Amino acid sequence: MPYAAVNGLDMYYEIHGEGPPLLLLHGGCGSISELWISYFSARFRVIAPEQMGHGRTADRIDRAFHYHDMAEDTVELARQLGINSASIVGYSDGGIIGLDIAIHHPERVAKLVVTGSNTRVDGYTPDNIEWLRTFDPGETPAADDYARRSPDGAAHWPKLRERLRPMWLAEPDFSHDDVAGIQAPTLVIIGDDDIVTPEHAVEMFRTIPKAQLCVIPRGRHGAMPKELILAFLQDRDLA
Repeated sequence: MPYAAVNGLDMYYEIHGEGPPLLLLHGGCGSISELWISYFSARFRVIAPEQMGHGRTADRIDRAFHYHDMAEDTVELARQLGINSASIVGYSDGGIIGLDIAIHHPERVAKLVVTGSNTRVDGYTPDNIEWLRTFDPGETPAADDYARRSPDGAAHWPKLRERLRPMWLAEPDFSHDDVAGIQAPTLVIIGDDDIVTPEHAVEMFRTIPKAQLCVIPRGRHGAMPKELILAFLQDRDLA
């Protein structure tokens, strides 16, 4: 199975399909989605990494979680694979990583799609912020994919969630200028019943110069309107 030595990690990734490169970035506590890969790999060369502590990439207890570090891991993986520029589709935390890459490495992002993502912590709903503050890391058993894939074992699941909490409570914290400086055409997707408020998504849409906005009626966290995303990625008029 493919691993890359990335910033002290043995980072797992998969590549599927042929065509323009597309980085597919999973959400927090998640891993590679075969369903999304199978859809996008019909038209793109899909590169799907698993971040530190997620999927088949082991956790490093000596390294705290930060979105910028995960973004830099992703950029380094792309560099090793000879990918100078790619479109990015990111779900939740993966979208925040995509935003970070677009801010700090604009030349590496052709187009950006984010779903259920935010640019500041105050973009979360009050209920979600309260949950982040109070959730019990051991209240739910390890997700099936995590238990099956993680080299750390299912027993590490509560530790992973507890290690992610400080990042979730403090990040992202992009400035207005950071967001306004994103150069890539960007599709902001939000469900109207998401953990990110529609008002924050509208702010992102208004701030990113080449942004489009999609609000999914009755949509939950990380809505994935694949046909719309594909149309956006293939729109030759967007540059």
